[in-house]
Amino acid sequence: MSYRIEKNEALSDALGRIAAEEIALALAELRRPNRAQAMHNTRKSLKRLRSLLRSLRVAFPKNLFRRENRRLAAAGRKIAPLRDVHVQLQTLGRLRAATGPVAKKTERSLRRREDAFMRKIPALRRAVRQMLSASRGTFAALRSRQATPARLAAGLKRIYKRGRAALKAARQKPAPETLHEWRKQAKILGHGLALIERLGPKKAGAMIQHTEQLCQALGDDHDLFLVLQALRQEDAAHPARDYHRLSNRISAKRARLQQRAFKLGKKIFDEKPGAFERRLEGWLCRKR
Repeated sequence: MSYRIEKNEALSDALGRIAAEEIALALAELRRPNRAQAMHNTRKSLKRLRSLLRSLRVAFPKNLFRRENRRLAAAGRKIAPLRDVHVQLQTLGRLRAATGPVAKKTERSLRRREDAFMRKIPALRRAVRQMLSASRGTFAALRSRQATPARLAAGLKRIYKRGRAALKAARQKPAPETLHEWRKQAKILGHGLALIERLGPKKAGAMIQHTEQLCQALGDDHDLFLVLQALRQEDAAHPARDYHRLSNRISAKRARLQQRAFKLGKKIFDEKPGAFERRLEGWLCRKR
């Protein structure tokens, strides 16, 4: 079906169905011949699974929630380094000014790192498959009556509140760490809102779209930051005349992306968490 709760579908049924579909998708991706893309798609499924856990965490005993959250997070961390170097190469390739010595040396260095990670993929696949198989057993065994519309709204309020706090921290100190944390929280919110897209009015779709745009802006900013880090390391080891020109272009592009992100953030997180929860509960209770 899809990563959506269907109208008239019991939330406990939706939890099991969506989890099973995402795990099956991730396992299928791990069998694909395009290893880098397969690992990237697997990581996306892992993120959606963690968002599902957080959105419907009331359906889980506390210890079980913590165990599954840790397991899925650990599986994602195994894949993350490959994703980072792959994205750095793509981002560097899209920069028009990245044609000089420092860019070429950085690209060669990233290619070597990518090759090293690619050799680890068979072992990573085995480890992630084992983790997903364990998670599949947990989700399949779970039968909960606690997943009610009110509790789903409360779970999404918790996610929304954390995203709002992350926005505040990023405004106070727009450093790579705070911006990246804000993106992670916004991503979780986006997945949570996607779950209820078919249960809410059209303006729910607009909020989802704004959240996707926010995550894209913050994601592009983070990718540029990673590229800038790689360029700095290369320039420190082998100074090149084109470094400062390229660095300035990246910094200017990051400033524009951050400006866009904060504008979108105001649209998404301007509402008080309590009002957000009441609005969601109203949508969910009307549709069930």
